[in-house]
Amino acid sequence: MIPDLENLVKLQEIDLKIKEQEDAKEQYPVAVKDFLGQIAQAEDDKSVIAAKLERLSADTEKLNSQIVKLRENLSKSEEKLNTIKTNREYDAVHAEIETQKEMLSTAENKREVLETETVNNRVALEETETECERIKSELQPQIDDLNAKIEAIDSNIAEIVKEKDVVSPNINPYTMRTYDSIRTKSKSGKAVAVVRDSKTCTTCFMVLRPQLFSEIRKGDRFIICENCGSMLVWGGTVPGLVPA
Repeated sequence: MIPDLENLVKLQEIDLKIKEQEDAKEQYPVAVKDFLGQIAQAEDDKSVIAAKLERLSADTEKLNSQIVKLRENLSKSEEKLNTIKTNREYDAVHAEIETQKEMLSTAENKREVLETETVNNRVALEETETECERIKSELQPQIDDLNAKIEAIDSNIAEIVKEKDVVSPNINPYTMRTYDSIRTKSKSGKAVAVVRDSKTCTTCFMVLRPQLFSEIRKGDRFIICENCGSMLVWGGTVPGLVPA
């Protein structure tokens, strides 16, 4: 095999490591943002219930004051009955008492509903707080880990580039231009497809013609995949690559 092809395989491994780091540089912050969003949502859910409990407490306190006032008024009206001298006055006070009793009953029923809501929301708040803590304890370590990896990406790339600087000078400039051109157009970042006994291009999985496969095994010239444009290299002659 011509040395350029062997070096291209090494170069592609290096470039794929660089691409992995570059992809991580885009993907990790997105993942961190998603995790932080989940934590923020859990905190918001907790805050919504806590705020509702505050409103329920305020409404209950206000209703308790109304009930106290209604009971005072009812007591005063009932006391009037002892001082009434005419039937007309009796009827008026009696009607007043019935109205006050109805208002008091309505207020007490409302308070009972509020108290039930309060109990239910306290339970919901406890459950939400537990869930919030679970989410934070689960996601925060992942966030810290991702942030650490983000901070290390640039230095990781710099180290990998050193490996590339060792291999690249050993490749013919024309070969390098061809490789770079193919790699730039490839979504996967691959320019070289290692061919094995399966007789297929490992990039597009097209079955290779027998004659083409035979030429690839010789490894004495560039052969480009007729389907995807990858540079085809025989895996059986590349160090570290064992045919399938």
